[in-house]
Amino acid sequence: MWKKNKIVVPKQIDIRKSEELILENKKVGIIAGSGDFPLIFCKKAKLNNCNTVVVAHEGETEKEIEQLADSYTWIKLGQLGKLISFFKENKIKAVVMAGGISRIKHFGNLKLDLRGVTFLAKIRSTKDDVVMRGIASELEKEGIEVVSCLSFFSDHVVSKGIFVGKKLDKQEKQDVEVGISAIKAMSSEDIGQLVVVKEGVVVAVEAVEGTDATILRGGQLAGDGSVVAKLSKTTQDLRFDIPTIGINTIKTLNKAKVRVLAIEANKNMLLEPELIKKEAEKSNLTIVGVCRS
Repeated sequence: MWKKNKIVVPKQIDIRKSEELILENKKVGIIAGSGDFPLIFCKKAKLNNCNTVVVAHEGETEKEIEQLADSYTWIKLGQLGKLISFFKENKIKAVVMAGGISRIKHFGNLKLDLRGVTFLAKIRSTKDDVVMRGIASELEKEGIEVVSCLSFFSDHVVSKGIFVGKKLDKQEKQDVEVGISAIKAMSSEDIGQLVVVKEGVVVAVEAVEGTDATILRGGQLAGDGSVVAKLSKTTQDLRFDIPTIGINTIKTLNKAKVRVLAIEANKNMLLEPELIKKEAEKSNLTIVGVCRS
């Protein structure tokens, strides 16, 4: 008999407590993935007088991280022992996970060390949320706490209502609701966090290709005037897996001629809010914070 996957309730986060732990030690460890967020987090930590100790991933993390970090090392995916040893050598007590690791590259870019092999055998799953929670658990065994990647970024979190753009019309509201319902239905199955909707029909669902590729595919299928909805998953642990929107995604939305971006209020972050607002205004894109209810 088919059984539904058990939903794991994520650990609750306390952003203020996370910030206090980082500031108390005056340094923070960063497990850096792809994109701009690791770079932006480094800069934000510096503004808060914190040293940054970075573990960067080959083929994922931007090289610019070397100029921003106080100390850094490069690893291949799967070198868990090297990651932990580097943080312990630098007396790190608090770590954030910033930026994603492409699943597509997972399949050909693994270089497991002994601890990595033991870890994978133990968790028996390659689902993102299982892997991330497992890594957090391994770090905590060594006295290193994984804290919220929202530390220092509370002013970047989207609240409910229109962030930029015009009020939604009736069809747009309906499409947003369709998108929310679709993501809720997929949430516990680790399928994706984003859908593209046009006139009540879901035309694209995020899979391994990632956010921007899904938006472009949806735009090709839907044409001008689609709605994109992006929400966190039921199993999402916001310590290390915060849904983010950067300026490149806004440019992709504009290229795909998307009319509305609906993102979950209080659980989505805009990496560069003012730049995003200006870019959205160029093409009359509306960005709205919504509740899944």
